[in-house]
Amino acid sequence: MKKLMLLVFALFLALAVDAQEKKTIKGAIAYAKLDKAESTKVLAIQKEKVASIKAIKKQKLDKAIEKEKIKEVKQTSSKKIRAIVGKEKMKLMSAYWKKN
Repeated sequence: MKKLMLLVFALFLALAVDAQEKKTIKGAIAYAKLDKAESTKVLAIQKEKVASIKAIKKQKLDKAIEKEKIKEVKQTSSKKIRAIVGKEKMKLMSAYWKKN
């Protein structure tokens, strides 16, 4: 009986974790209703950002320096995306990331 209860609990826990909304860049693109050209450019910038952040983390820098460099990369990519999609769609994308 204990094994059955443990199994039910583990199954419930696994489903509860999986049921949480996973926010992705593709979800933000859909939420902001970007067209095909904009979404392609935004995905390329996102891919570049992720690669830059991974490279920074591989350098094994001091935590403060690493955090500062990552912040700089994020700000740069955000400016590039804003230049492509415009102010209004950028607000929609930001709203997507901030919602529950």
